[in-house]
Amino acid sequence: MVGDITIDELELLNSYQILGPSGQRALKDYLRYLLCKQYRREVMVAVFHNKLIHNLFHSLLHIAEKDDLAIEQVAIRVEQIKELYYGIFEQIHHRYSEHIKDLDSNEIVREFGRNSFTNIERALESGDISLIRLEIIEFYQEYNKLSKKRDTMKIVAV
Repeated sequence: MVGDITIDELELLNSYQILGPSGQRALKDYLRYLLCKQYRREVMVAVFHNKLIHNLFHSLLHIAEKDDLAIEQVAIRVEQIKELYYGIFEQIHHRYSEHIKDLDSNEIVREFGRNSFTNIERALESGDISLIRLEIIEFYQEYNKLSKKRDTMKIVAV
């Protein structure tokens, strides 16, 4: 039933109540630290290990490899990836921002997406097929690099 307090939660509340003001502040700071670390990890995993985004990228690469590259198809696929990318990011960011005051947005994820999508959109506007291919390949390679980055997957304890 929603609203039931578990034994662990009760123990935590009792311990918190026993702490003095400085101990309570330190505990709150430490909880914020842990939540921020978990948030960063969860965003990285959700965005960079998303099978649907990977499949959309493979499809985009397939479209880009064709001799008769259709700019409209590329634009549609990029928009799908963009919506999914930011949708996942915003969903996780919103969930944590409800619990963490002044939560910093995960700049690696946000800036990488913003820069990459802007570059592809500029290439699409120019109509230069070779530039479009180059931006798609660069975006995909950087995305894969971030998805394999091990240090972004670990939560470092104090």
